[in-house]
Amino acid sequence: MATKRKLAALVAEEAEPVDPSDELVFVCLGGGNEVGRSCHIVQYKGKTVMLDAGIHPAYDGLAALPFYDEFDLSTVDLLLITHFHMDHAASLPYVLAKTNFKGRVFMTHPTKAIYKWLMQDSVRVQNTHTSSEQVPPLFTESDILSTLPLITTISYHTTHTHAGIRVTPLPAGHVLGACMYLIEIAGLSILFTGDYSREHDRHLIPASVPKGTKVDVLITESTFGVSSHVPRLERETALIKSITGILNRGGRVLMPVFAIGRAQELLLILEDYWSRHPEFRKYPIYYASNLAKKCMLVYQTYIDAMNDNIRNMFQDRLKIAETNAADDDKGVSPAGPWDFRFIRALRSLDRFDDLGGCVMLASPGMMQTGTSRALLERWAPDPKNGVVITGYSVEGTMAKMIMNEPESIQAVMTARTGGRVIGQGRRGEAGEKVLIPRRCTVQEYSFAAHVDGVENREFIEEVAAPVVILVHGEKHNMMRLKSKLLSLNADKPESQRTKVFSPANCEELRIPFRQDKIVKVVGRLASQIQLPSPPTSPEKGEDIGEERKAVAEQVVSGVLVQNDFKLSLMAPEDLREYAGLTMTTVLCRQRLTLSAAGVELIRWALESMFGSIKELTPNTNNEGGANGKHEEERADEELQRGAVFEIMDAVKITIGQKGELEVEWEGNMMNDGIADAVMAVLFNVESSPAAVKQSSRQHSHNHNHEEEYGDSKSALPTRNLHAYVTPEERFSRLCMFLEAQFSAENITPINSPKLVLPTPGDAAPDPVAAQKDIARKQTVELDRLHRAGIPVPGLEIRVDKHIATVWLETLEVECGNKALGDRVKAVVERAVEVIAPLWA
Repeated sequence: MATKRKLAALVAEEAEPVDPSDELVFVCLGGGNEVGRSCHIVQYKGKTVMLDAGIHPAYDGLAALPFYDEFDLSTVDLLLITHFHMDHAASLPYVLAKTNFKGRVFMTHPTKAIYKWLMQDSVRVQNTHTSSEQVPPLFTESDILSTLPLITTISYHTTHTHAGIRVTPLPAGHVLGACMYLIEIAGLSILFTGDYSREHDRHLIPASVPKGTKVDVLITESTFGVSSHVPRLERETALIKSITGILNRGGRVLMPVFAIGRAQELLLILEDYWSRHPEFRKYPIYYASNLAKKCMLVYQTYIDAMNDNIRNMFQDRLKIAETNAADDDKGVSPAGPWDFRFIRALRSLDRFDDLGGCVMLASPGMMQTGTSRALLERWAPDPKNGVVITGYSVEGTMAKMIMNEPESIQAVMTARTGGRVIGQGRRGEAGEKVLIPRRCTVQEYSFAAHVDGVENREFIEEVAAPVVILVHGEKHNMMRLKSKLLSLNADKPESQRTKVFSPANCEELRIPFRQDKIVKVVGRLASQIQLPSPPTSPEKGEDIGEERKAVAEQVVSGVLVQNDFKLSLMAPEDLREYAGLTMTTVLCRQRLTLSAAGVELIRWALESMFGSIKELTPNTNNEGGANGKHEEERADEELQRGAVFEIMDAVKITIGQKGELEVEWEGNMMNDGIADAVMAVLFNVESSPAAVKQSSRQHSHNHNHEEEYGDSKSALPTRNLHAYVTPEERFSRLCMFLEAQFSAENITPINSPKLVLPTPGDAAPDPVAAQKDIARKQTVELDRLHRAGIPVPGLEIRVDKHIATVWLETLEVECGNKALGDRVKAVVERAVEVIAPLWA
């Protein structure tokens, strides 16, 4: 049953209009309410940043890509890759080679080194294990190699600027080379965490909150929602207990892992345990990946990007090696931290002798295809064997499905024939999918390098960003975290509450960020600004207040220059020095010939349109242009100057002999409009009745002699009534407008001025003295109004029983009836616009 809402809730609050350029636009092309194909768009102040470009591990072909067709990638200025995992970087070759993307790509040095090997290996695996029924690959190995030069590598804690966007990578603690990005656009600070971890593990630097930076928007993962991890020591103990239990019962251990990332952490754990327990050394540990040796070389190269544990281990073993070399010790030098004694690299299963118990770390971690899927299908029917899941499992993948312990699994890498698992991609006789019984055990111990709910909430509170956007999380986990964050802010005032958003894929999120625009005045304009002087004594407080008011009301005009969202105001002469710009002035000149119109007729026509105009003498007309060389350029076509008029301080008209005119102005938007109006007046002046009469010379008398015609209307008046209007004429024209609207008998002049009468408490005790004082003030006020050209203080307009008063000095309308008052006010405003000259 629908509940009734309060009336106040039904009234929409009037919000101030927001400039679209002041809105932060956020769109998830992937990774919204899901884990996989992470790709996010951030737009602000005309700048566009793309965050990550992954694929979804549960889908194939174009379906695995983010929704690139929903956005114009040619508008992206910068693409930031947080780390090398497939769900964050695997569609980058497609973006660079197959789309209209034109921006730059940033990633860290270790990420690029591993990204190359991972992409090449993924193409080879796909070509090897993909059947003809499946879709073609998204890109080829040549696409990967050809786009590598387009990727720019950057280091932690270094700031880089591109297209006005400032980017600083920070350690994320997820995998080697993983980083968070601190992005600044026009003063707006955005922190994108990507996948991050705050746990102190054996080889990575944990993520930390940026120091000394106010973050306005935090974009963070929500992979584990509000759930919390088991303490690290307990997890390691449980993992070792599970592995040794499987080995003791004669089984094999399958640990599906990503080729690089958590696999290295697990290798360190197993190496440490095997070194302390010789009884398990009879069970080999395999690291099965095509990239096994290449990956370890990358880890050996970037020791400096790891934590103190690895660096100290490296330094200690380096000192031992130097000591052995100095002693001419021919023994084996100690290995580095990534040279394992009890772990063997295995490139392919062709070299694997599947005899007896072992521990197998195989990629890929989701077990969709590849070595880990082949071993799963081989070992699943034996109840002695066990699968140990250590990473995060994406919905729709085999890693996620097998955690539910199904009775059987589909054969993708092999087919069953005669009770033995052989072949690749074959189907049964009837074309049905081949299923393999699952008898092995399945256990999960989360070593995924993601923050849990507690760590994520603490990080969000430490950052204290007013806006939080949740990404990279299944919908139920994301919603639970969002509800938790909102509940923590429920007791705070409305203005201090954190706004939490969890947009779905392709859902556009618009967040207004109003920021004050600060302009820096430089150059000679800075010296013209009057600054308030510091107070010297309490007695001068009022004077200082007036001075500061005057300073605040200063008007400074100049050229406003914007460079990467920084505004500077400067004089045009300082453009070259402070902005590196050159100012060019375009001087426009137009010539025409009027055969009939004389100087007085031209003056009359211009005054009728523009009001009063200036008349200059020929020697005061400045002909020097922007570069001061116009005299030389026009020496051979000099116009014989007569009268020179200047209209609105913008356009000059030089009238020469035989009706030649030259119109000159400095080209800009306003002056061009005025010049067009002047040209229109000049072209139409000859069609006026006065010009027609002056050009009619079929008789002997002269039209220029006024005495021959007396008050003939054919002669031009001595004064243009449109150019120089007296106060009496303005008043009569205003009365004409009002009489036309309300009739003459309803309009009465007011002879008494409007005075500010004293309050009853301030009134004089003698009524006679008070009346004399009021009369004196009225006389003074009337004299002031008459000197200002106002004949009467106001007008009184009567319509039926209602009276409206118009005070002529301020044009203020007073009326008890709102409808009449609004009508009188509209008539007065329209009358003033018509009767007043444009430039008085």
